[in-house]
Amino acid sequence: MKSEIDDLKEKLMVQKSIFNNAYDGLYIVDAEGYTEDVNEAYLKITGLRREDLVGYHMEELREKGYFIKSAVLEALDTRKTVTVLFFYNGKKCLSTAKPIFNNDGEIFKIVTSTRDITDLTKLQDKIEETEKLNKKYREEINYLRQEKNNADRIIGESSSFKKILELVYKASKYDSTILITGETGTGKEIIAREIHRTSLRKNKPFIKVNCAAIPENLLESELFGYEKGAFTGAYKSKLGKFELADEGTILLDEIGEMPISLQSKLLRVLQDKEITRLGGVSSIKIDIRIVASTNRNIEELIDEGGFRQDLFYRLNVLPIKVPALRERKDDIILLIKFFLEKFNDKYKKNIHFDFKTFKILEGYSWPGNIRELENLIERLVIVSESDLVDSSVLSNFLGDKYFSQMGLNYEQGNTFNSIVENVEKTILKKTYEEFQSTRKVAKILGISQTTVVRKMQKYGINQ
Repeated sequence: MKSEIDDLKEKLMVQKSIFNNAYDGLYIVDAEGYTEDVNEAYLKITGLRREDLVGYHMEELREKGYFIKSAVLEALDTRKTVTVLFFYNGKKCLSTAKPIFNNDGEIFKIVTSTRDITDLTKLQDKIEETEKLNKKYREEINYLRQEKNNADRIIGESSSFKKILELVYKASKYDSTILITGETGTGKEIIAREIHRTSLRKNKPFIKVNCAAIPENLLESELFGYEKGAFTGAYKSKLGKFELADEGTILLDEIGEMPISLQSKLLRVLQDKEITRLGGVSSIKIDIRIVASTNRNIEELIDEGGFRQDLFYRLNVLPIKVPALRERKDDIILLIKFFLEKFNDKYKKNIHFDFKTFKILEGYSWPGNIRELENLIERLVIVSESDLVDSSVLSNFLGDKYFSQMGLNYEQGNTFNSIVENVEKTILKKTYEEFQSTRKVAKILGISQTTVVRKMQKYGINQ
């Protein structure tokens, strides 16, 4: 018996040592709700004294203000494990009360473990803040990469385009909202990026959101973000594009496609510079510049009830209308040369065009604007077997519509060569009429004077 007693004493000593040296605060209550013991960790977490707790009923301690909410009392009532979150002396604590049952199924003890999660919460906040910064930095890096790749893309010497650039550089100095309009493929996004690149926000994020590419039921969460539990599958909070663009610029592309139900929330962002995440209750202040773009006629959308008039006025503080490529003919050759250099470098080739090819491409109306021109040049560079792309090669790429749009009097049955000759005749005739000298014509067109004379005779152009 003495040996058994010694063993029990040793086990009790070990358990007491574990109890007192545990990292978590431990609190033992009997079946009636009276405190039996607490360990040093609990006293350290709460700042209470053992004599203030041991021997007292949990209800009495709650009335004294030691506890606002007691997991122990709830566990006694429900006979289940209960976890509560409470604050004590500025500390955020998580407390779990677990009933211990005897052989008869009655509660014998309640053991509560309490952990100070203040540092853990701060660490979680830091992790979330770091994640937010990482996302912003990734956006900035992507923007800088795109900026590097597109550094020379602001191309244009025509008077109409120079006026646009003057307006862009004036607008970039201020934070006013800008609405960029223009046909598809005119380079509205490039204009928006140039506004950001030359603004005081240039070292901050540039975020683009295509309002037409994101389903209506997802666009709101994409823009505003959401809190954990806001909807099924929202296992953690997510920052929206507005927050990611904080201190930078956000481009709302295809703004004319934004659902009318979401436009009122955007109006609040413009007016108050604050957002509320889905499932959230508090407002979040943001510092962003909003640039919107569209190929739609917003005023027609307003008449049709598809766009809020008050939102239009908020967006249209500084309107910029990007001209179609057919309205800036002087820039077509510049753009062709730029895209030739770009795709030659990309595909390690040395493709170049002859004079006729340049003139045919310059004469086309380009309904798809710069995007159509870029795509065509890339295709020509990829498929061309020879380094020289002459006018005859274009027959594989340019359909009948190209020639009818160029005003070349295309008729069914005409061969491609006859159409090209018609272009050649027109160019020679107009150039000679302007300069009245075969020598000057030869110099301007980059061919010999003998060739000019011979072709003028061939086409019956009088000198």
